[in-house]
Amino acid sequence: MTLPIILSTKARTLELLQPRIRTATILPLYYFTVDEYNKQTDNIVSIISSKFEKRFIIVRSSSLSEDAETSSMAGYFDSVQNISTEDHESIRHGIEQVINSYGESVSVNDEILVQEQLTNISCSGVAFTADLTTKAPYYIINFETESSRSDVVTSGVKGNLSTYIHYKKSPVPATDTRMQHLIETLKELQKIFNNEFLDVEFAFDSFDTLYIFQVRQLVVKHQLFYDNDRLEKCFNKTVQKLKNLNVPHPNLLGKRAIYGVMPDWNPAEIIGRKPKTLSISLYRELVMDNIWAHQRYNYGYRDLRSHPLMVTFIGLPYVDVRVDFNSFIPASLNENIAAKLVDYYLDKLVQFPKFHDKVEFEIVHSCYYLNLAERLEELIDYGFSAQEIKRIEYSLLDLTNKVIDTNKGLFFDDLQKIEILKTRYEWITKSTLPIIDRIYWLSEDCKRLGTLPFAGIARAAFIAVQFFKSLVDTEIISQTEYDEFMGSLCTVAKEMKRDLARVKFGESSKDKFLQKYGHLRPGAYDILSDRYDSNPEEYFNFDNANQADLIIPESFRFTEEKFNLIDRVLIEHGLKITAEQLIDFVRIAIEARESSKFIFTRSLSKIIMLIEQFGNDWGISKEDMAHLDFRRIYEMYSRLDARSVKEIMEHDITANKLTYHYANLLQMPVLITQPEDIYCFYLNSDQPNYVTLKSVIGDVVNESELYKLDCENKIVFIPSADPGYDFLFTKNIRGLVTKYGGVNSHMAIRCSELDIPAVIGAGETFFDQWRQFNIIEINCAEQSVRKIA
Repeated sequence: MTLPIILSTKARTLELLQPRIRTATILPLYYFTVDEYNKQTDNIVSIISSKFEKRFIIVRSSSLSEDAETSSMAGYFDSVQNISTEDHESIRHGIEQVINSYGESVSVNDEILVQEQLTNISCSGVAFTADLTTKAPYYIINFETESSRSDVVTSGVKGNLSTYIHYKKSPVPATDTRMQHLIETLKELQKIFNNEFLDVEFAFDSFDTLYIFQVRQLVVKHQLFYDNDRLEKCFNKTVQKLKNLNVPHPNLLGKRAIYGVMPDWNPAEIIGRKPKTLSISLYRELVMDNIWAHQRYNYGYRDLRSHPLMVTFIGLPYVDVRVDFNSFIPASLNENIAAKLVDYYLDKLVQFPKFHDKVEFEIVHSCYYLNLAERLEELIDYGFSAQEIKRIEYSLLDLTNKVIDTNKGLFFDDLQKIEILKTRYEWITKSTLPIIDRIYWLSEDCKRLGTLPFAGIARAAFIAVQFFKSLVDTEIISQTEYDEFMGSLCTVAKEMKRDLARVKFGESSKDKFLQKYGHLRPGAYDILSDRYDSNPEEYFNFDNANQADLIIPESFRFTEEKFNLIDRVLIEHGLKITAEQLIDFVRIAIEARESSKFIFTRSLSKIIMLIEQFGNDWGISKEDMAHLDFRRIYEMYSRLDARSVKEIMEHDITANKLTYHYANLLQMPVLITQPEDIYCFYLNSDQPNYVTLKSVIGDVVNESELYKLDCENKIVFIPSADPGYDFLFTKNIRGLVTKYGGVNSHMAIRCSELDIPAVIGAGETFFDQWRQFNIIEINCAEQSVRKIA
């Protein structure tokens, strides 16, 4: 029986592995200690020159402090590439650069590793044989295919990085032959080292030969313990559920089902990828079960009122995209054309999964706008006749006219309902009703007078923005006019900034400010997200305002000539509204979307506050109440149980904690187009990698400010996950966000080791958006980033 190899230094591990590995290649190597080099410099240089004659080499670190069980020191020391063995001076320089990188703690027994340089790299990366955060049983492979460098993944520099995730017990093989080969090698390495938790650097050459550059212990700070059989059952149950759902439905159009985290009422943004039960159940009750569908039906779309929009798979929330696409079909559209259109939408999303977070702009047509006819022309390539396309166009025109009707439009009724909610809120919160009754009636009013009209106003605002943008696209107005108009709108964010300045300059008080805005919380549905008034100094710097913030911007007005032009265009397109009415509609809809959300979240925040109080009354912490299904509280209003209230809640909390635990172990794609997708999938290039399961709030510090500001307890933004930023870890930072880099980059590994919450590889869009904020919250468990201020 062959004994397993014990992980050692980088050099010794590769040396022991070289004769044992069957499915991959270890490049020729030579290593020596610092002490040996100091005593035999010329001899060692000559040996290297002779051993690797007329080839290029790479000089690599192999320190005793690297690759330990508790700390990998990944990327901490230098490697020097592309050294010609005919140039002895370059060999010396490379060796000494690596030795110098060991710093003052260098040991005479530290090693230096020299290997032949692989030059024809077609794919390189890093593979983990378990999840970095939880040690769950996945192969997680971060790789790059457009660079000849072997360290693009580990260095975290900009590159065309891809991440492949493969459940170890997947019955489905990888579709890519290189991934199949690599997984076969990873399994062999696990057997050779008798170790399930490995961190492996690899590369393929242009002939698809696989090379292993390094094998070390995967260091995970906090392992989530789990039952392998239960985890496997979670997968099997989810696949079976997806198969059951992925069939034609008598009350739905569309031959297949798709599930996504970002379309429409995107749960990933609102409650996070991995929220706790209270957040999920509140969102379901107030919006996703039927409120959303009532709004669509009221506004002239198909009737989906019996269909929940959100489903959860082992605690992970997804939008039912087939249901969603049905809900964007005008009710007046012919049934056969409607069915054909839904299938077209579903097929297009499968063909272009990158549009999963922008389906209303790139996939579906949900309203009329000036260049709609031009966009509908693409339907010809999918077998739609000219007559069918015209009927789609007219149905959207009719629907849009009804929404924007200044006399009968439901949008204006919704504006009035939101105002009624204010009065109802005061009546209930000041009443002597028992706490359960107050929670119940606040919830009922929040649905009927809050989230339902808000959904309508938000739909109207979407139509307003899309139509307004089409004025720019068709060159009716300029981009400058569009920007100036949008900049003149009065939003909650602008009003809050102005009110903050009023406090600083003595025109108002902090108490009045918090009375108005104190109900807000970064996670609107999260009981663990503090309200503004519970910790105002964490959210606001009341001295950080200037006189200019007090200025109310002038309202933008188009010229009479422009109004006349828009009037003519509206008549030509059959829109039953004047230019003046259209511009008023756009302004009111966009401003009301923000203000109506501000109003209904006051009720939502109070509901959560009362739930916390109710838990305290029964000796249950808010941390535990976060796992309670809201329906358990809701049922207490009209149902008396033989069990005690505490017994009911604790039983539910215990069950939901187990589901949440396994939700944290599961890796799922952002878009599920077929049941088997959950076993193995590629991450979207714009999908950030979250490190640790922690949540933090902190001030934002950008790269340009690193050397000017104190970074202690701040969340730092840097462009790449380059180990050159290691100095940040001496500054006691609170969190880290990088634009580029993968889950296997050095910085991801370092953050995991130091237990620092991080978002690695946020992508250009998210990175540039988040870095503009003053204060953010990173919630790695929920996989979300929220603006605080």
